[in-house]
Amino acid sequence: MGNTILITEDHQFSLKLLTRYFTDMGFTVFPAENTRDTIRLAAQNLPDCFLLDYNLGAETITPACLFIRSHERLKNAPILILSGESEKAEECYRSCQADVFIEKGKPYQEVLAAVNRHLRRTEVAISALKQSDISLDPGNLRVFRHAYPDVQLSVEQFKFFSLLFKRSPDFVPEEEICAAVLGGAACSKRDAINMLAHRLRQRLGPQLGKRIKSMKRLGWIYVQPRARFNSK
Repeated sequence: MGNTILITEDHQFSLKLLTRYFTDMGFTVFPAENTRDTIRLAAQNLPDCFLLDYNLGAETITPACLFIRSHERLKNAPILILSGESEKAEECYRSCQADVFIEKGKPYQEVLAAVNRHLRRTEVAISALKQSDISLDPGNLRVFRHAYPDVQLSVEQFKFFSLLFKRSPDFVPEEEICAAVLGGAACSKRDAINMLAHRLRQRLGPQLGKRIKSMKRLGWIYVQPRARFNSK
């Protein structure tokens, strides 16, 4: 499991405490105080994980998150967003493509647990994807199977499928799907996700479509061939 982390926090004392804590926990820490330094350090060091403050004075961390998600070597790295404003959670999932939102004030032990959990998930997911019979082409919204173009998806369908595919073998909660795929507009309407899943299954065809599954209270999942559910 990776042990390098980039931490961005514009409050110098908080950044110092976080850096010291994660260093003591065995991480190599790259500290940054603004978006520009976050992007620079990310490109130079290719960290395994990102713990980022959302509000950085007059700017937000969003541009750095977009850089991370567009970088070939960083795009699968977990992004954990810290914020003292709980109402920013939806924005972080949607615009920052964050893996998890953490309210400031949580004990450092909980933050560490979240970091380790997502590092483990990423490690498992990357291993599974390397063995997968499909791959994704984000630029053209296409699904390739056995290296050949197979299915063309709509933007929403591709976002949904990509989210499930990258998080496999874990379930993705419906709240996160609403924020990341539907822009939060239909978070109170489960029917919207059901309809999206139905159309996606139709588009993928019977062989791939049956891999899209759901389970009450856990959310949705893409099941790799011969993969097992992981509800933890």
